[in-house]
This record gives sequence, structure tokens and C-alpha cells, in this order.
Amino acid sequence: MRKLDLHGDHIHAAWKKVAQFIDVCYYSNIKSCEIICGQRLIKQEIEEWLYLNTKVRNYHISRTNGSYIVKLKKRKNI
Repeated sequence: MRKLDLHGDHIHAAWKKVAQFIDVCYYSNIKSCEIICGQRLIKQEIEEWLYLNTKVRNYHISRTNGSYIVKLKKRKNI
């Protein structure tokens, strides 16, 4: 499973990394990924970022409580 660790990132940089990471995973036909965000400001925002991203099918917080497991939509072949 592909992982993105956002520890130490500022919120705006983290938002950009999440969007780019999801795009790369989606276009690489990866079905799920993990985003490690910790417990601070990014954790307060990440659910909204994931909810608004059109490539995300669903997401849930993992048992480690500092990361999210993200399921991506199936890529449509054009």
C-alpha cells in the first residue's frame, strides 16, 4: 500500500501533497493508500480534503489513530 507521511509539513504544503498523492495513486490504478497525518492541525482538515476530492471513494481512520486509509474510485479508461 502506498503511504504519504505529512509529519512536519505546514498545512498548505500538506494540502498540496495530499492532492498530488491522490492523483498519482489514482492514475497509477492504486485502489487504496494510507495518509499519515498525526494528531494536530492537519488531522483537523484532512477529512474535508478527502471528502471534497472527486477521486476518493471512501476513507476511514486507521487503528493507529494517526493515519487514514483511503479507498480510491476506479479509473475510467478513455
